[in-house]
Amino acid sequence: MVNLIDKAREYQFTSLAYADAEDMQNASLVVDSEDAIFMFTRLDDKIKIDWAANAKDAFLSGLNKTITSLIEGEGIKDIEVDFIPVEYLDEMSRQGFEIVSEWVDFWKNNMDKADIKTPGNLRIDEITDNEYDKASAITKACKGLSRGYYGETAEWLREWHEAEHSNIFVAKLEDSIVGVCCVSLYGFESEKGAVLWLREVAVTPEFHSKKIGLNLICHALDWGRACGAKRSFLACDMDNRKGISLYEGLGYEKKVERGQINMRKSVSY
Repeated sequence: MVNLIDKAREYQFTSLAYADAEDMQNASLVVDSEDAIFMFTRLDDKIKIDWAANAKDAFLSGLNKTITSLIEGEGIKDIEVDFIPVEYLDEMSRQGFEIVSEWVDFWKNNMDKADIKTPGNLRIDEITDNEYDKASAITKACKGLSRGYYGETAEWLREWHEAEHSNIFVAKLEDSIVGVCCVSLYGFESEKGAVLWLREVAVTPEFHSKKIGLNLICHALDWGRACGAKRSFLACDMDNRKGISLYEGLGYEKKVERGQINMRKSVSY
């Protein structure tokens, strides 16, 4: 699978640019040619199709072949395909696919310390081993509040926290966790300096609008700055207006281009 993912990254368009071989171990390969690679993974009642192609015709051919290969009567409700190029959107729409999220890149090109007010009873700590389940529950409570966000499992949070250059911070009110922030550092060899990736922030819905997310992000920026980060990156769905307002208030700026477009088709297999 590692070799196949590496091969996919050589194509002009692909959903596998950031894929991890471990995450793809249950994928079923359908197309592997000079023009395209297509595979699918079953996730409960959803099929996720990953792909690589050099041209629209090869993409559409591989997509149709993959969909045709799915077995009827298997309880599949949705087919999801991510990283759709803008020039493919019209044809995907004609085939019944709809945009379910569009993740736009935001960059903060300085790591200046923000002057914010922290509620007196709010504390932010690095997550501990006995807090993954609670942190997972908070992320899942935020499912659907932003398009394309489904929350994280406790195991995923553990793996993220234990990975090199990664960290997770939790916000606590009276020792009860009410917010989670996952971050990572990369780009150490870049002339522009290392990057703090703000992967996700989740706050228990009843504690929204209390500056908990703001304080989590500022804490993460402080950590990144202490670790040598010179800039910060995040991706946010273009319809998440509250999130965008928060990020822009902290100095993040949106890229001009369209974002990562993800599409879904409802089916009955």
